[in-house]
Amino acid sequence: MNFVVPDEKVQQGIQVLLDDYVLVENTDTFVIAYTPDSRDPAAWLALALKHRGFPARIVAMRKLQDPEFAGRFEAALPDPETLPGRLVVLALERDTMSHFNVFEAALKKYGGDRTMIMRIISASSAFFTKSLNVTPTQLSRFNATLLERVKPARKVRVTSRGGTDLTIGLDAEKYHWISNRGVWRPGGFTILPAGEIATYPTTVDGVLVADGAFNANIITSLNADLAGNPVRVEIKNGSAVSLSCADRELDEMFQLCLNSPYGRNVGEFGLGTNRGIDTFITANSHINERRCGVHIGLGQHNQRLSRVPYVADVHLDLITDGALIWVDDDPDPIDLESFAVTDAEHPADALDEDITGDCCGLGYGQLEGLASCATPGAPVRIQR
Repeated sequence: MNFVVPDEKVQQGIQVLLDDYVLVENTDTFVIAYTPDSRDPAAWLALALKHRGFPARIVAMRKLQDPEFAGRFEAALPDPETLPGRLVVLALERDTMSHFNVFEAALKKYGGDRTMIMRIISASSAFFTKSLNVTPTQLSRFNATLLERVKPARKVRVTSRGGTDLTIGLDAEKYHWISNRGVWRPGGFTILPAGEIATYPTTVDGVLVADGAFNANIITSLNADLAGNPVRVEIKNGSAVSLSCADRELDEMFQLCLNSPYGRNVGEFGLGTNRGIDTFITANSHINERRCGVHIGLGQHNQRLSRVPYVADVHLDLITDGALIWVDDDPDPIDLESFAVTDAEHPADALDEDITGDCCGLGYGQLEGLASCATPGAPVRIQR
């Protein structure tokens, strides 16, 4: 396989990643783990670190299933007794997030205060050129500003130029707000790309027109940019009762998602906050989810099971191209693409996004199998 030389924009993104997200220190020790689909991004990072005087240790891994990875990864790790500073692990994958237990073991072995594990999904040239145009400091301010407005709300209305009109109930006392801002938290994983706040809605009613993109935990080569094929979803009491898309292949995949167990449940109300992402991309990618707009996540939710007692194998985010958020009875809406940033403190009870397990990478055949196990068209009611 030929090495793809990174262009200037990719190199700029790499510098931002190292300087503003990793916050490189002279005593850092680096280990890079990568899946085959992320070989080039891993090589770019290794080369950039080498130029800075950091000889990174590189470990290949198969996605999701790789019984020998734990041994290879352990062999690449430094001696905890002689580690001079932080251990920084950069894990790069395109469609999956794999081997949580292996990375968690390293976190425990070296201690949360001196271990940074950065999980990069959607590793690609687009990751470096689009999602790293703003820093974690900026994202923290964007997220804090929005959380100050929407977190106390009991109800919001979402409208978009594409035709979305949704009424959404919220309850921050019962359901956590999740904030992804690319900030390292001792003892946790840093999930990239960054730029989102999200929660579980108590109820959702109205029409969603996803004219931005989709992002699903499914491996698919279908065009994720929905500008030419918007998706219209009718939602009643937190359940998708109908969905239509003019593109036959997209519509077939979306119907399979809905007809999988719990696939019609609205499990997430999310707001993309990464203003550096200027366009949606054609790949099925978290980059699209972080772009400024609203996404409604069907299927799996982002809460503890004690709060939302179901588990879905499928998570389908349908994303608007921009949106206005009307908070309770406030007559002035929030424009997600251009709201004024304040000096609000990021709330401590808005949890930083963390993923405690392997995820994504669902095959199309598996999706068909899941859909065949559920009753097509039947919404699944749960206690909210």
